[in-house]
This record gives sequence, structure tokens and C-alpha cells, in this order.
Amino acid sequence: MRVILHADLNNFYASVACRQEPRLMERPVAVCGDPSLRHGIVLAKNTPAKKLGVQTGQVIWQARQTCPELLTVGVDYREVLRMSAVVRGIFQRYTSHVQPFGSDEAWLDISGPRMDIQDGVRIANHLRHTVREETGLTVSVGVSNNRIFSKLGSDLKKPDAVSVVCEANRDTVLDPLPISDLLFIGRKTAVKLNNIGIYTIGQLHDANPAVLKSVLGKTGLMLSGFAHGDDAAGVLSSDATPQPKSIGNSVTTSKDLHTLEEAKITLFGLCESVGMRLRRHGLMGRVVQLTLRDTELKTFQRQRALSFSTDCSFDLFETAYSLLRENWTQQMPLRLLGVNASQLCPVGEALQLSFLPEDNLRQKRVMMERTVDEIREKYGYFAIRRAVMLSDSGLGNVNPAQEHVLVPEPYFRKE
Repeated sequence: MRVILHADLNNFYASVACRQEPRLMERPVAVCGDPSLRHGIVLAKNTPAKKLGVQTGQVIWQARQTCPELLTVGVDYREVLRMSAVVRGIFQRYTSHVQPFGSDEAWLDISGPRMDIQDGVRIANHLRHTVREETGLTVSVGVSNNRIFSKLGSDLKKPDAVSVVCEANRDTVLDPLPISDLLFIGRKTAVKLNNIGIYTIGQLHDANPAVLKSVLGKTGLMLSGFAHGDDAAGVLSSDATPQPKSIGNSVTTSKDLHTLEEAKITLFGLCESVGMRLRRHGLMGRVVQLTLRDTELKTFQRQRALSFSTDCSFDLFETAYSLLRENWTQQMPLRLLGVNASQLCPVGEALQLSFLPEDNLRQKRVMMERTVDEIREKYGYFAIRRAVMLSDSGLGNVNPAQEHVLVPEPYFRKE
């Protein structure tokens, strides 16, 4: 029988912070972004803070209004990644089929010919006890015969609990849940479904797929499948790497950008980071997308297809900067910039030697950038920088790779 676990580390960022400082365990603690870089929001909170009303996404001053005794700490990314790897190693003792979903969640496929849901519950309890004893962290585990329902289960009881969601308890557990609990249903999608009288997963399950498609397009059919527990793709094994669909960076700048020269500094950093990660993955992109957000928090995106595929930061920058000049009037200052490369292909498929001057120059630039990659890999990101980065210490002293976004192939797809 197919048995899938979904393990979700409870309040992960906050739990890692409290693990490093045990005295914080019983006090309300929130892990927050850096206010000096205008990332001053609550990223995670521990259980005492949650009980006092602190919410993820709140601005720090709002969280402190809600909970005056709140303690705020920064993110120790190195420790977060280290603990994520430690816990993943524990997961892999139970099965080689472990599929991470972010740093604090993973699916585990423990299917077998003599396995059933009750065996899954027994293994899930053993798993959470092991994680707690060896790391001090707690994990909630959902048990089902598919990934969609097992993820729902891990959210039902927190912290440190096991829940079963399957067809056998559908009427009492699954169907009454709000549609917003289902994977990939955000606020706007929920509103559209509410407008046609669908508020619960049970109602979504019973809805005519043709109606859902008319309202949401192909997404409607996908969500209908989710409500039925359709999960054809299965859990990826631990040594499988999903093929990225796009690679991009965005960064909230340390100050508002008023001029093209200020924006150029940030764009160079973003394009260098995207180019470096394309090369690391052995990929090239053909479409460059620019994201802009102004000080009124209005966001818009523009993109341009190139006549060639590239992993060269110069190509990314020239395209992104051209889009910026064409679409930003400088009347409204910017607070966020993003660069994304898509329509990816392996380097080997795109490589074509040429004697044209522009292609020869591009090849020389890529060789130079690979040398820069090696220097940064050995001595750190800031060991070598463009001179333009030194013209503004605030804008130039940011490593966009720390905030990278890697978009994988859809986890739920028909094979």
C-alpha cells in the first residue's frame, strides 16, 4: 500500500534560535528580518509568541504592539541550513524517498507491500520522537496515501503531533476543512471559489471540474484533482534534483532608489547572482524578466526574450537595464528590484562556437565570470566586486544570493 508522510518542523526558524539560546524557550520570541535593510517583518515566532497573538508577516512595531514583552532576534541562516540538513539525515534513515519542500518540510514515501496507514502512524510517531530527542526540535507529521492529504495532516495538530487524513475519515476530517488549507490555494483563488459557493474542501471535491476550469482555467482542474487526492507524480528520491523552471533574485533595497545610477548598482548585483547560479546549475536562460516595486508597493513586471540562451551576467544586465530605462520614469522611487531568467536549457544544448565579434566577446566574458565564481567560492562573495558597487556602500554591500529564489518543476503533475 502507498503510505506518504509529510513532516513539518514546528516554528522552525524560531525553534533554531531558541535552541541556540535555551533561556528564550519560555519567552515570546520572533525571528525577524533586518530593519536596516527594510526587511523588518516577523519571519517566524515561537509558541509563546503565537499564543499572545504575534503573526508571521507582521511589521516589527505591530508585533510589539500586540506583545510588548516580545523579544526579536535575527536569522542565523548558517545554523538554519545546518539543522535542516541534520533533520533531513534523520528522515533518510526511514526511507531513501525523501522530497524536501523548503528547509523545514519534506515528504517521505514509506510505501511497501505490507504497509498500511496504521503502520504509517507508528513510524510517524517514532520519527517525531527521534527528531525531538536528537535535535531538540519538534515536528508535526501528516499520514496519508498521497502528498496532498499528508500535507494537510501535518497542519492539523501542532506542535509535535501526528494526524491521519485519508478517504476513511474524509467526512469528519477532510471535507469540513476550508479550501484555504489546500496546497496552492491563496487568497485570490479562495475568493474566486467563494464567489461560486465553494468554501470547503468537500465542496471543492463535489464541484463539477468543467465549472472549476471555467473559473480558474487549468488550475481549476488541478485543484479538483487535489481535492480528490490525485497525486500521480509521486515522491522524488533523495538523490533526484528537480529541474528548475527559472532562476531569479529579488532584493528590497536599503534605501529608496531615485535615479538610474542607484538602480544600476542593485541590478548589477542581482544579475551577477543570477548568472552565477545559472552557471552553478549548468543552465542558460533565454528570457529575462525585470520586477519593480515602488514606494507605494505597486509591483509590475516586464520581460524580454533574447535571440540566444545565456548564463552571462553582462547579457542579463544589459537586458534588465534596458527594460528598466523603458519602463521606469523615475517619478516614483523604487524599493524593490528583481531579475529572473527563464526558458532554461542545459549549457550543452545551447553551446555554439562562433567567430562573430559579439559572440567571441560573450565567450570571453563568461570565462572571466567563471574565474570570479571560483574566487568567491574560495574567499567569499565580497572578495571581488565591481567598482560601481563601491560607489554606494548601502546598495553595493548586499549579497542577493542569500535571498535567492529557485523555482522547480511543479511538484504535482501527471506523468
